[in-house]
Amino acid sequence: MTDTLVHPTRPLSPTMRHAARFDTRWTMSSAAIVSAHGDIDGSNASTLTDYAVANAVRCRGLIVDLSGLEFFGTEGFLALHRVSVRCARAAIGWVLVPGAAVSRLLRICDPHGSLPAVDTVGAALANLQDQRAAG
Repeated sequence: MTDTLVHPTRPLSPTMRHAARFDTRWTMSSAAIVSAHGDIDGSNASTLTDYAVANAVRCRGLIVDLSGLEFFGTEGFLALHRVSVRCARAAIGWVLVPGAAVSRLLRICDPHGSLPAVDTVGAALANLQDQRAAG
């Protein structure tokens, strides 16, 4: 089944303090695709968590697409862990699309692959559909 994107939300613009831009796209199957572009570091990692979780509560599945990031610091890994915990508590399936910057850090901070990561948004959508079918 092909999943089409609908209802993009307005992106958060970067500020002097934040070097990242966030936006959300919604799919027909009520999954939110939260994307980040730019840099995630100590100054904006909590914004990533807050933005992703705020969208997660309104959907049946969450995809965190970080493939557009140029830099991803260790605080970003903690932000992803918080997203994972909050999604688990709310029984919301989620999948990460890491990209090169995030993959480098995951090799160090998550060597056993505890975070649900896939290579593409298409694979993430399929993963969420599989999770729903199994659940």
